[in-house]
Amino acid sequence: MHRYIINRLLMLIPVLLGVVFIVFFIMDLAPGDPVYQVAGEQATQQELQELRVKMGLDGNIFTRYIRYIGNMLRGDLGVSYISKRSVMRTYMERLPNTLVLASVTMLVAILISIPLGIIAAIHQNSMKDTVSMILSLLGLSMPNFWLGLLLIMLFSLKLKWVPSGGIDGVKSIILPALTVGMGLAALMTRTTRSSMLDVIRQDYLRTARSKGVTEKKVINKHALKNALIPIITVFGIQFSNVLGGSVLAETVFSWPGVGRLVVDAINQRDIPMVTGALVMTTMLVSVVNLLVDIVYAYVDPRIKAQYTK
Repeated sequence: MHRYIINRLLMLIPVLLGVVFIVFFIMDLAPGDPVYQVAGEQATQQELQELRVKMGLDGNIFTRYIRYIGNMLRGDLGVSYISKRSVMRTYMERLPNTLVLASVTMLVAILISIPLGIIAAIHQNSMKDTVSMILSLLGLSMPNFWLGLLLIMLFSLKLKWVPSGGIDGVKSIILPALTVGMGLAALMTRTTRSSMLDVIRQDYLRTARSKGVTEKKVINKHALKNALIPIITVFGIQFSNVLGGSVLAETVFSWPGVGRLVVDAINQRDIPMVTGALVMTTMLVSVVNLLVDIVYAYVDPRIKAQYTK
């Protein structure tokens, strides 16, 4: 297992190098020049050239790429063109907001999807199953920004139970977490149902029932445990997506997370901020995927045996 973890961490190096190069290449193709944006219209050509050198925009894309990699290895992700602040510091200030939103969102998704998916699988082709699948289809079909606006109109403007946006205590996270979590719950409900249906038909569950094991214990201890691998996979993917930034939800609810930070930086052509934020997010997502693989090993001993070969 230790060897597997080390190998996965080493694989992160070429991934980061590729991400940095792709970001550099795409931002280089984008129209406009950030030097003019920072210097203003009254700047002379000499001032523009001096500012270009100061901002690290002199030379071709490969020269700037190598220079950035060298700085990144020293822990320096650059300084924002717009705010003049350290990219690392700005990102770390926004990261806790995204982590809180992602964690509460996934908690909402789990609390909804796991029970609903189990009920749908146990009562296959019944009214409960049909209602569960209809709710899942609705959750998958509703755009986040539309659902978020509806929740604001109902719970914030009309009932005045929670704030409509920003960060103002625990209540402020309820609406954005529900907005993103309900869409994820719809997908995870379908995954849970499908995985449970594959498991509950197995012979070992019939054997457990014949030995007098209660139905509740059969489902919760035996069936659900063996159905967890696909559920954990979907959980890891969706958690990584939320960590990457739920841009629409963060925009609707004015949530100062990583997603809004990246979008604002792209609109302003703030290359150091875009590159640094994506590099940090790539590292974060890679760590989450590694943790998901480790959880696999503890849920299914067969996978652990493959890792330890």
